[in-house]
Amino acid sequence: MRRIRCHYASGEAFAAALRAAGDEQALQVFTTERFEPGEEVLAEVFFTGMNGKMLIRAIGKKWHMARPRLRVRAGGVLRCAGSEWRKLQYLREVALGRATMAPRRRHLRQPVLVEIRWRRSDASDLVPATISEISEAGALLLTDAGLTLGEEIIIEITTPGGARPLELTSIVRNTRNPEGGVGVEFMRRNSGGLTRIREVIRRLVDQ
Repeated sequence: MRRIRCHYASGEAFAAALRAAGDEQALQVFTTERFEPGEEVLAEVFFTGMNGKMLIRAIGKKWHMARPRLRVRAGGVLRCAGSEWRKLQYLREVALGRATMAPRRRHLRQPVLVEIRWRRSDASDLVPATISEISEAGALLLTDAGLTLGEEIIIEITTPGGARPLELTSIVRNTRNPEGGVGVEFMRRNSGGLTRIREVIRRLVDQ
């Protein structure tokens, strides 16, 4: 999946790009990197004053070349849905000064959308769920099951091309995520565990 840089001169410029898209759940972007309608991309969103960058999973709607005589910059429109659109809404509140962005994470979370199964460490029953973000440190788990802070769970992820599921021991660290879901931290145990997590992320992001 290609990454598209979507940088804005200010928070006001970013908010204006949301309005200018002229479509629900859409963002106007300025980039010379051509994308096709229907193409899935990672949008690297940043505006001056923002505490770090945010990656958004998006679908290309339209793109146009620059028209210097008309003072039109190269760019187009990306569309988002679900939790990805909620991220943009949150960034708009930050841009307009109505919300404060949390401190930058040490590990950048990659937006994904992958079906997984999980179980409590003391149980054998597997529960279907979805992961919408993942990093070397942890993931955002979308599940309706009631999980509590500090609870240990085992997450099973089958990656593209994987012969069998990979098990990741995790600890619940956040049950009040503003985007919904449960934040979990991966327990690496050893350096081999970190290597395995990196490989999982690579396969999921590149699919």
